[in-house]
Amino acid sequence: MTLTPRNRDSITEFKAGHYIIVKELYEEHYAALLDFACQLIINKEEAHHIVQETFIRLLGMRDRFNTLTDIKAFLYITVRNSCLVYIRAEKENEPGGNAAWYDEALIAAARCEVAAIREDLLHQMHELVPELPAPEQIVFRLLFYDRLSTQEAAEESGLTVVMITQRRISAIRLLREKLITSNLFSIPLFIYFVAVYCGRESY
Repeated sequence: MTLTPRNRDSITEFKAGHYIIVKELYEEHYAALLDFACQLIINKEEAHHIVQETFIRLLGMRDRFNTLTDIKAFLYITVRNSCLVYIRAEKENEPGGNAAWYDEALIAAARCEVAAIREDLLHQMHELVPELPAPEQIVFRLLFYDRLSTQEAAEESGLTVVMITQRRISAIRLLREKLITSNLFSIPLFIYFVAVYCGRESY
């Protein structure tokens, strides 16, 4: 994300969670982060998941960042650490090209340039949340709509922190799969939906 006269107060807009800033961050860093992740793990599909999850975490913590340098450092350090965790878990890695959904995701991202279309897509994303399995839906709502911490969500639900984390990961993946199936999946819009939009809506 480059500081320009149009956007010289990028950090303020980033902290406010503006979609355009999310999109600019995605456009500037996503491809390089994906390449970085693929150098560490062989499974490109998993690399996509790791990078998207990293952006979601970044936006969820956006009030903690004061410089673009800090944002970039967080992205690369978090992707690296997540890849190392993946490797240590000794999951099966399979080489492969771009995920089948990736080209469609680029088309969906292009549609999001129009604010009205973007708002409609966000609403459609929201309508898919109730289709998640009940355990995943409960955790998704606690974490992303109510904006509880993992510990707070565990106390609220009576689940363990580990179970909250597992269902969080599962909920994000299941929702992403539903969006891909519905041709609604745009990577920057998905990141924005989970990390910013849900917390602004009171459904």
